[in-house]
Amino acid sequence: MSGHLGSWVSALADGQLPPDQAERALAHVAACRRCAAELEAAREARRALAAAADVPVAPDLASRLLALSASVPPSEGDPLRERPQPGSWEPAPWTAPLTNDLVAADRRRRVRRLAAAGVGGVGVAAAALFAVGDVPVVAPDPSAEQVLTLLARAEPDEIAAGQDVLGTVAPAATYAGADSRDSAALAWMDDEGWVRPDRLPDGLDVSALRLVGPEAEVVELDLAGSVGHVVVREQVGRLDASTGERGTVGGRDVVVLSTEPWHVAWQADDVVVDVVADVPPEVMAQVVAAFPADGYDSGVLARVARGWSTVTGALPQR
Repeated sequence: MSGHLGSWVSALADGQLPPDQAERALAHVAACRRCAAELEAAREARRALAAAADVPVAPDLASRLLALSASVPPSEGDPLRERPQPGSWEPAPWTAPLTNDLVAADRRRRVRRLAAAGVGGVGVAAAALFAVGDVPVVAPDPSAEQVLTLLARAEPDEIAAGQDVLGTVAPAATYAGADSRDSAALAWMDDEGWVRPDRLPDGLDVSALRLVGPEAEVVELDLAGSVGHVVVREQVGRLDASTGERGTVGGRDVVVLSTEPWHVAWQADDVVVDVVADVPPEVMAQVVAAFPADGYDSGVLARVARGWSTVTGALPQR
């Protein structure tokens, strides 16, 4: 296909192209990073609009919160919930956040809202933590367009959608070697509360690390090398297992959306890990096995604990 997609981007994102034109467009996207980035941006916008809906409140929410408040420990001795004595608190010096640090800014807004609500009351604190501890259901996109778009930009790409992190934590002038860049990228994921692999398979190195999505709620780790390409996406939430079939990769139970190329997802505590790759089966098994995997706890107390972790910064923000 000659030239760029132009007006076809919108029709391709909406699935409105005839089969022959869609096939030509996808072949172009697989080889053109600019069009892959435009298609990704269009699809991100549509996902944001689709998610913009009111969330109905459960009829029994009030009674559940009242019952929950009886199990929350008293506020005495807790600096977050105990009301400060007059003259005992002084504001800390203000420091500017990192440029485009949407995650940290959202975290600060949550803390301010919690403080403004008057968290000295045990019931109010429990209700606030219960609300903050909710996480969305994450349904990985099984479409071929999504897989091709992600793999097309797995190499370093200045025009790819999202906020570049690798260039900040591992600038080329400071981290000349691939091993140093790998270590810096994985250390950043660990510090920010994301799920990180304990090792990288031979023949793969970090090629990009980005925050994507309308609120930078998704972290994307791209790996590239002699064995192929791997794109790892992570988002706080609960995995919707109905989007694929249950399978085993690398000795781990995962949801398999496709095998040519690979597309699998699984739950790692409060994070959904979504991986696409064009690597041999043995390499894919090594990639999956390098990440942790723990089930999601949907209990009330676990949700309150997640709310506490979110407020104190232990969990990444969606």
